[in-house]
Amino acid sequence: MKYLAFLGMTFLATLLLAGCGGSGGAAPTAAIVGTPGTSATLRIDPNPPTPMQEATLELTLRDGQGRAILGASVQLDLTMPGMQMPVNQPQVTEVGRGVYRARAMFTMAGEWEVRADVNHGGEQLEFTFPLRTK
Repeated sequence: MKYLAFLGMTFLATLLLAGCGGSGGAAPTAAIVGTPGTSATLRIDPNPPTPMQEATLELTLRDGQGRAILGASVQLDLTMPGMQMPVNQPQVTEVGRGVYRARAMFTMAGEWEVRADVNHGGEQLEFTFPLRTK
C-alpha cells in the first residue's frame, strides 16, 4: 500500500514539474489526481488573474497512463466560496493534445475556485482548483 502511495505522489510531482516548463504562460495552479488515476492541471494567464480583466484558463487532462484525454465534455464554473456570486461559466473549447481552453473574467479580488466538470466515456469527474485574484 505504501508503494502505491509513493507511486501516486511521484506521478503528481511529475505532473507539477512538467507543467512548469515551456515558453511563457503561468505555472499550474494545481494538479489533482482523480479516479482512476485521471489528472487535471489548470494553467492561468495571467497568474494571478486581475479582476475585471480577461484571463485564459487551460485545463490539461491526462488518463492514468499519462495520455491526453480527447473529446471530453468540459464545463468550468468560477465561484467565490465565501460569497454568493452570479453564474460564471466560460465557454470551453478543446484545442488538442488534451488541452481545453476558456477565456474568463474574475469580477473581484479575493479567493476563488475553478471547478471543472469533465464527462469522458461515460465517466463523470470533478476537479476543484483554488486560486486568489490580485
